Amino acid sequence: MSAMERFLPVFHDVRSARVLVIGAGAVGARKIEALLAGGARVTVVAKEFSPAVEERAARGDLAILRGTFHPDQMRETELVFVATPDRTLNRRVSAEARRRRIPVNVADSPEECTFHLPAVVRGDEFTAAISTSGKNPGAAKALREFLEDHREEISVRLERGRRRMRIAARPGKVYIVGAGPGDPDLLTVRALGLLRSADAVIYDYLVPREILTLAPAKAARVCFARRGRTAGHGAVLKQNAIHEAMVRMAREGKAVVRLKSGDPLVFGRGGEEAEHLSREGIPFEIVPGITAAMGCAAAAVLPLTHRGRSSSVTFVAGHETDGKGECATDWSLLPKDGTLAIYMGVGRVAAIARELAGAGYPLDTPFAIVENGSRPEQRILRGTLSDLPRIAVESGVLSPAILFVGRSAALPRFISSQEGPGEPAAQSG
Repeated sequence: MSAMERFLPVFHDVRSARVLVIGAGAVGARKIEALLAGGARVTVVAKEFSPAVEERAARGDLAILRGTFHPDQMRETELVFVATPDRTLNRRVSAEARRRRIPVNVADSPEECTFHLPAVVRGDEFTAAISTSGKNPGAAKALREFLEDHREEISVRLERGRRRMRIAARPGKVYIVGAGPGDPDLLTVRALGLLRSADAVIYDYLVPREILTLAPAKAARVCFARRGRTAGHGAVLKQNAIHEAMVRMAREGKAVVRLKSGDPLVFGRGGEEAEHLSREGIPFEIVPGITAAMGCAAAAVLPLTHRGRSSSVTFVAGHETDGKGECATDWSLLPKDGTLAIYMGVGRVAAIARELAGAGYPLDTPFAIVENGSRPEQRILRGTLSDLPRIAVESGVLSPAILFVGRSAALPRFISSQEGPGEPAAQSG
């Protein structure tokens, strides 16, 4: 049995507890302060006392016994701390405490301890304790410093935990949930709570694994539209299969999360799925998410509207209409002083560039393509409309990606030095 297995982590309530501390030097003083902060009734035994301990005693915060240790001092004691440089005395105090079945901690002597004091990180609503059973205090300190550096993140996760207690998916109901652009941290609190309590998750390849792992291990996972397996996101057969799966699982009594990349109601067919569930009498709820254009624009520091650059933003689908081989959008009707956020247009950027030019968009109009926005593999390409086909082809842009067109898509001067690794600088002819 290892030392780590022998010691059971516990948090001892020391409020009003009778605690004996042997030694009043710098080490003993630290332990005394921690005990007093917890409300313990402390008695200190030592030949000499540090100024801090003397001051505490003068204020009546603790009792002091000048002299050497005697076993009778342990009467009615609940905890013993030993912090002297005399190893022989330390062993004697430890042995007496063990004989009396009183928990004892001896500074810098793990073998004499029946409990250890861990490295501690405290927040407003949490206490984290790290122990190496006294064998490697440097490692415990390093872990403590790591937690200190991530205190704010821990607080955020605690808040999420509280919310999850109140957010739970209901059996027999379908939740059409927006998963956002891909970064798990961009999920809404409600989306996270529902996902964590789901019995079944229906999704497609655009939802990254990092988000899927937030669902319970026991939850059924059903993937539709694997990359390269269907004729596109809107394939009729795929959509009908999704409808059937949602209804079947809900009628089986499962809490079903239909997880959709971005927002369900922005090019996500969430409306169609809600209509089908309504016709079948299945209760449902739509949970919004950060749509891809919003997430990608933020990732590229691209203002969708900006005073002096863009007075409007238009979300538009860039693919062809079914069976026509041409775009469903009349580009000439869209405001040319705004920003276009073009979804599902990566496969036909050359045609989109021609159509925009034919609709009166100047060839020097800036564009930005954000591929895998908000994800680790994110890539940002910039240029002007005249070079859009060449840059897209040479860069090998793939879905998922959003194409932005308009003056606000130009590289802002204030971020020219901030684009990180893997994010090419502005490209032009």
